[in-house]
Order: sequence, then structure tokens, then C-alpha cells
Amino acid sequence: MDYLTAVRARFGKWILDLCERPYDQDWLNYQHEIAKRHHSLKKNKTDNVDAVPIIHYRYMIAFIYPITATIKPFLAKNGHSQADIEGMHNAWFKAVTLTAIFWTYPYVNAGEF
Repeated sequence: MDYLTAVRARFGKWILDLCERPYDQDWLNYQHEIAKRHHSLKKNKTDNVDAVPIIHYRYMIAFIYPITATIKPFLAKNGHSQADIEGMHNAWFKAVTLTAIFWTYPYVNAGEF
């Protein structure tokens, strides 16, 4: 349960970071760290747990759809125009896709770590 709580907190931080933080070198460095934590390079080491040894590449890419598709109802809650909702949704899709690309770096460039 402690592991799940920690993962949920980091997931919430990731959402806020996508929306609020500048995409600067510090942000990029943290995306790199997240990538290693999903790969066997650092999987399970941050929380010292015995979970699956790697999140496979295909799941990293598949992550894009549910995280993007489920956001629209939240964007529509505050009475924004349909054009604004579509714009925010497109921005969210781009941000999620960008991070998924960064997170797959260890899978395609393993010799560079």
C-alpha cells in the first residue's frame, strides 16, 4: 500500500508538472529519471519494492491513449467553449506524447546510460 500511495503521489506531481512547470533542463532531467524508474535500470529501486522488473516499451506507448482520452470531461467542467476545450485537449495530448517519448529513451538507447 505504501508503494501504491507513493506512485499515486508521483503521478499527481507529473500531471501538475505537465500543466505548470516550464519545460526546462530541470524538467527534462526529471523526465529522464522517470524513464529510468520504468526501465530495468532503476525499476523498484526508488521505493525498494519487489514489483515487475520493467514496464515494457509497448505499455509506455499505450499509456498515451487512456491518459489523453479521459481528460476531456475534466476540461469541460468549468464551462469553457468547445474551441477552448479542444485546444486544451490538443495541448494535453502533445504534452503526454512528449513525455512518453522521453520515457522510452532507455528502451531505444540503452547503451547511452
